[in-house]
Amino acid sequence: MTNPDFARYAIRHPDGRWLYHLPRTDPHTTIAILADGQPLTQIGTTHWWATDHEATRITTVTKTSPKTTKYVLEDPDTASVKYPAELTVEQWQERRQLNGGTTPERLWELYRSITVEQPPTETHIDGTFTVLEGGEPPAPGGPTWTVNLLDSITQRPEYQHLFPGRLHGLREHIIALIKRMPRVTHCFDGFQDSTAVYVDLRVPYEQPETRFVRDISHRTGKTLKTGRNRPVTVSRTLHLPIPTTVTGDNYAAALAEWDRQVAFWTQAVADANVAACNHCRGTGHVPTGAEQYTASK
Repeated sequence: MTNPDFARYAIRHPDGRWLYHLPRTDPHTTIAILADGQPLTQIGTTHWWATDHEATRITTVTKTSPKTTKYVLEDPDTASVKYPAELTVEQWQERRQLNGGTTPERLWELYRSITVEQPPTETHIDGTFTVLEGGEPPAPGGPTWTVNLLDSITQRPEYQHLFPGRLHGLREHIIALIKRMPRVTHCFDGFQDSTAVYVDLRVPYEQPETRFVRDISHRTGKTLKTGRNRPVTVSRTLHLPIPTTVTGDNYAAALAEWDRQVAFWTQAVADANVAACNHCRGTGHVPTGAEQYTASK
């Protein structure tokens, strides 16, 4: 997946360092953040990273999930026409489709998956970066800084769409889209004072599981002996640092970037909407897409 245009500026610090503001990464899956192959140094706990030279390419290296290559019988001596010694990934998927999109329970009882490790995933942000002269950004809690632009532009609104500016409401727009996506149970802003958008999905297991839930008496409020089997699901949460605005050199450029950002964040949620592994109880899911940018308080 190609990242949105988060970073196209570099600050040339008076002490000789070059500073870059980068997307938040997940420390559990991030292997390295490089500027032209050399490690970047994070400035405190901020999103700012420093290097000793002007970068032409910034690379984030993250872990990749192992790839399933085939499925083999736990006991080869039980091989039959219906249950051969091996199933290819394509054959496994065909049987899932014939079973309504879920893996038949019998397959999990008879087969185990064979996986191979995959090389790390590299995500690139290529220059050229616009160079700005100055120091580090204002520290939190300091005086509010407001940038001054040319007053003459604001006096001629008919020409404003031809000049640099920003589109507002991106975060609210994407939240509304995510709320309508399959298996999304919650999506809102400001969860526990976080700056990120909180998304919760309830995904089933690859091998469907159920649990018996007793009925509640409407009259007494007590648990009854009757009940029903209900699917067991796993909660998968995302913390997405979705921007509130989109900037551009002009209105058309900003609108194109708006569309790219919408596609990126909605795809990140779609990538997380995968069935959980029964063997690891859903904890072995390797974050992809925006899960790599988990934001803390």
